[in-house]
Amino acid sequence: MNQPNSPRLNDWLHRLLRQREKLLLFNQKYWGRLKRKEWLVNGDRNTKFFHQRALVRRKKQTIVKLKTDDGIWVDDPQDIASQFIADYQARFTTTGRGSLNSMAADIRPVISEIDNIELVKLPDQEEVKYALFCIEANKTLSSDGFGAGFFKHYWDLVKDDFFQCILEFFRNGKLLKQINHTFIALIPKVENPTQMNHFRPISLCSTVYKTISKILVNRLRPLLTKIVSPTQSAFFAGRAIHGNSLITYEIMH
Repeated sequence: MNQPNSPRLNDWLHRLLRQREKLLLFNQKYWGRLKRKEWLVNGDRNTKFFHQRALVRRKKQTIVKLKTDDGIWVDDPQDIASQFIADYQARFTTTGRGSLNSMAADIRPVISEIDNIELVKLPDQEEVKYALFCIEANKTLSSDGFGAGFFKHYWDLVKDDFFQCILEFFRNGKLLKQINHTFIALIPKVENPTQMNHFRPISLCSTVYKTISKILVNRLRPLLTKIVSPTQSAFFAGRAIHGNSLITYEIMH
């Protein structure tokens, strides 16, 4: 016959449960730190540990099958690629070009002639070098296989050719297709992606393209206070995206 536990026995059981929770928490923290330590030591080296992690990650991110908008599952790699191409072409291809003259006529210019000259002037080699060295050396490589770290390391050898390549763009306003060629990487937005909108595409651009973009960004950054409205809280250094919401909440409060 079952008898109710005594207060002393209940207290003893509670203490055991608390000790068990402490041991589980300690075990979780210990092995978590040990795993992180192993990743810090061997995660970026040509080791068996690195290749095992890379293999697991590759299998996890491999798109085995995909559901179309019609609810049909496709598992052939060529069909999956065709579905992505068709989807992004429909999403990012414009249907026509409208005239911006009527819209631009009502916009008050905020960039002076002096500022405009600074924006479109030909860069010198120091400006190109500064823009290049602002790019992280270990950024993902583009289709040409040469990252920013390569050009930084061999700058004394490639600086003249690299500078002329950048200068050609600012002279003619044109970019070779080989330079503009970009890899598209698909980053899953959910745990088990099954549809095309479950992936976020990112572009892996060439270092020349990134350097040109960095030069334009560096030139435009000092003029943002003229272009961006003070009430625009996002996409501006020193401003938080939640700023307007907090101000509105304080006003209501």
